Amino acid sequence: MGSSSTPPLTHPETAWLIHAVTPALVVVALLVAGLIARPRLVLMLAEARARRARRALERLPSADRPDPALLWMPEEMSAERLVATGLGVTLALAACLSLVAPLALALPLGVPLAALAAWWIGAVAYRRYSARLDRDLTAAVGRLSALLKAGSGLRPALERVVADLEQGPLRAEWSFLLTRQGLPLAGGGIATPRQVVAALADQTPSRRHAALLNHLGASVGQPQEVLARRCEAAYAALQRSDRRRDEAVTELAQMRYSGMAVGLAGVAMAAYLAWSQWERVVLAYSTPLGSAVGIVVVAALALPIVGGLLLARVEDSDY
Repeated sequence: MGSSSTPPLTHPETAWLIHAVTPALVVVALLVAGLIARPRLVLMLAEARARRARRALERLPSADRPDPALLWMPEEMSAERLVATGLGVTLALAACLSLVAPLALALPLGVPLAALAAWWIGAVAYRRYSARLDRDLTAAVGRLSALLKAGSGLRPALERVVADLEQGPLRAEWSFLLTRQGLPLAGGGIATPRQVVAALADQTPSRRHAALLNHLGASVGQPQEVLARRCEAAYAALQRSDRRRDEAVTELAQMRYSGMAVGLAGVAMAAYLAWSQWERVVLAYSTPLGSAVGIVVVAALALPIVGGLLLARVEDSDY
């Protein structure tokens, strides 16, 4: 009787191509579907941003709610770029999941993971938008203060500052102040400078920018010297805030790095003990009491790292 055996591979160095067929087909199918649906996805994203802006306005008291003509939708990332980035992340997730899981399981798992990745990309873009807005604010207010002190009106001063700003969040938001003045309002009349400033203060994602706009909005329409003094005071306050932030960041840096170093050292020691005495670790933490103790140990190891990450996210307005 002859015994059957699996024939050896003729070219084992190229055997990986067999396993790459399924991921490649999945990636190609998703790529084609994404390119076909791309215009529709961009439109859906724009509609979602408009709904988010309207919901944010609805949470405001009716007396403080700006007119629909003064609706402002910050564009943290262009819709086309966000869709392209989300499609790239989805393709990467689909390829990885199809390598480690059956196709029937990889596709259902990929949908929530792709949605989570898209949400994370949007959150990072939102945070970068606010950070860049705050970064450019002090210098722009200093320039505006100098022009107002020289006798320039608010609108001509804003036009000169906006013309000198590089493309970014601050230029977009201050351009809103210029372009929305004089627009007809849904409630009747035209948009006054004070209404436009107040509307942007309610909708900008930066708390520092909102505080500045509320500060300046109270003096819009008043004599020139009042507006110039308020802008000068705002510039001085922003400079003091920047100094406090730099000092606080320096002081928090040592605590942040110390906490993360201690936490990572503890994790490294625990990993070494688990690797060298794995049977004892399994025996110790497999009981109900051991499981509870294991949760406490993991939390104690993670707390310094979590504390360091939280300190890295502290903003100037929280100091």
